[in-house]
Amino acid sequence: MPVMDGFEFLLLMRANPDYRDIPVIVVTAKDLSSEDRRLLSGKVEAVIEKGSYSRDQLLDRIRELVGAR
Repeated sequence: MPVMDGFEFLLLMRANPDYRDIPVIVVTAKDLSSEDRRLLSGKVEAVIEKGSYSRDQLLDRIRELVGAR
């Protein structure tokens, strides 16, 4: 994103009471560091690595995560 990265966006989103409870699923090609994972812990439903799922598997996983809320 040109203005901010996903971590900044997530912090702003979670700070807004209107958006706080929206489930977030991170889909990334980035190799996340342990610090990145710590920052995301408890703030997102799941972190999914691009390429680790087929399109249909990814959609099924997203439906599963969102449906579990």
